[in-house]
Amino acid sequence: MLIGLSPVNSRGWEYGASGQMIVVNTLVGAGYEREVYLHPARDDIVIKISKKGAVDRNHLDHAYLTRIKSHPILPKMHGWVDTQMGPGLMFERVRDANGETSMNLKMALRTGRVSPEEGRSLLKGALSALGKDAIIVHDDKTLDNFVVEEGPSSRRLVMVDGFGPSFMTYKTRLRLRYPLFAREKLLRCSFKLNALLKKEVKALNRNRKLIEGATLQAG
Repeated sequence: MLIGLSPVNSRGWEYGASGQMIVVNTLVGAGYEREVYLHPARDDIVIKISKKGAVDRNHLDHAYLTRIKSHPILPKMHGWVDTQMGPGLMFERVRDANGETSMNLKMALRTGRVSPEEGRSLLKGALSALGKDAIIVHDDKTLDNFVVEEGPSSRRLVMVDGFGPSFMTYKTRLRLRYPLFAREKLLRCSFKLNALLKKEVKALNRNRKLIEGATLQAG
């Protein structure tokens, strides 16, 4: 149980310190299926809440992370909490050494914080670590699921979404039981994610050349 978040209700989910459900207000992110809020009492915790009518990704994530326990490339999960918007799943808020929320890989590339060469290296290392432990990845359509955590002396990628099963199917059960199938799925996802990175870098180089050309003409 997180400090300052007691007692628990009959389902084992945490309430606020007053014994009432937690009221969330600060939206820090959103996807197709969930919205992400900052915990009102803990700035190191975010709460993911499923959107109405969307796939219940929280229960899939909870089941998967409970199964694998933890992984250095995945965020730490802290369990369920009741909110005014329904049940939420708590995760660590991935932050840089200065306390700021870590930037996703695409934005880090676009702002120049991470060079294309380092971006390729970071993604290669993250995918290698996921493959080593046969972590299931289902979302290979965006780089936004990876955030660049800035440590005191190094950087690493954390995959904050898009991991685990997309649905519980026969193929999913095979991947959960046999690491070979999970790695085969990750390999296919890796090709697509690396292609997205290559496309992003190509667009950045094209924009840079356009800006350089415009500057020369203006001069």
